[in-house]
Amino acid sequence: MQKSRFKPEDSPNEYRLLLACARKDLSGQQVKEGASAIRAGIDWSLLNRHAQAQGLSPLLYRNLQKHFALEIPPSQDWRGRVAESGVRNLHLSAALVHIVEALRSAGIRALAYKGPASALGIWGDIALREMSDLDILIDPASFQAAQEVLSALEYKPIFAHSRRQKLARLRSDCQCEFFSAGSNVTVDLHWRITAPHLAPRFHFEDLWERRRVLTLGQKTFDTFSNEDTALVLAVHGGKHLWQRLSWLADFAEILRQDIDWEILQSRSREARAERMLKLAIALARDVMRVSVPADCAAAISKDRVVQNLSATIERALFEDSSIAQQNGARWWSLVQLADRRWDSFRCAAHFAFGSGPREWETVRLPDSLFSFYSVVRIARLLRSAPTVLFHGRRAG
Repeated sequence: MQKSRFKPEDSPNEYRLLLACARKDLSGQQVKEGASAIRAGIDWSLLNRHAQAQGLSPLLYRNLQKHFALEIPPSQDWRGRVAESGVRNLHLSAALVHIVEALRSAGIRALAYKGPASALGIWGDIALREMSDLDILIDPASFQAAQEVLSALEYKPIFAHSRRQKLARLRSDCQCEFFSAGSNVTVDLHWRITAPHLAPRFHFEDLWERRRVLTLGQKTFDTFSNEDTALVLAVHGGKHLWQRLSWLADFAEILRQDIDWEILQSRSREARAERMLKLAIALARDVMRVSVPADCAAAISKDRVVQNLSATIERALFEDSSIAQQNGARWWSLVQLADRRWDSFRCAAHFAFGSGPREWETVRLPDSLFSFYSVVRIARLLRSAPTVLFHGRRAG
């Protein structure tokens, strides 16, 4: 049995106003919806907390000032908080350009995404999107050279891995985190878009050939094409089960731009990410009111897993805890989201036996005992087994 659908118009007034403002340009309909929510009564402190939790404060503030400035109570002064976010964004953007130029000088091709790339490429304004770190994708063969470049810029790995741990992570993960204490900037250096067990397949050469160039001041950096950006955002959101409304706002906004839907769907098939894309489109349509082609809507209506999971995520968008925060339930959902049965098996097997930084930091073992980390992983799984089984029965 399919779960009940989310209806924005039935949400509390604060959610209705936030959803109406979660876009770059408000249509007459969104202005009416926002005005209706305000007339019905807004708890402005609650609205502020929701906007901060969802990463939408700059966008909300900009649209409130543009369309509802006279309705904002004098006590609600968000200007300083949004200005602080803007300063942070400029700092991160400058750091991104500096890193990309250093990589370029070393002959390393790099594609920036999320963060400043989304702010400029999707929203057209570095201040309209909250960001906390930088994401950079490189050719997998360039990882060691890129790490040396970051080291020269005084970025250090956040996790201190042993030789076996480092080799295991390069083989089974997609990124490593680096931090500069001097600049207070974190960089997620990716050699894949997702870890191999999550199934989506992206090839750096294809992404590079289709790249576009963004300009920041007098500097430039490379990022994904619009279709690749949309698909990567769909996969990223799906991997985390859309914990933040700002991720969905990014995805919805790029769908409103110059997107070739046939190319987008074709690339999702090539990447084995059709179901993740359908989930993203379903959420963008139902929550963000994005118009989608009839064939997309038909494909979504035929997919029971996407229908049920999107309904669960929609209802949890404004709750304090979500399915994504329940580790076992999250992995069960990811198993279901895989396009192929073999991919589902690989995802489940990694969940059961694969170890990573969390296990390595929790239990310190020498490289000679590295294989015992699978036992640590199984122990963690057994603790969450009731959650996995309960959620599996509910989702079935």
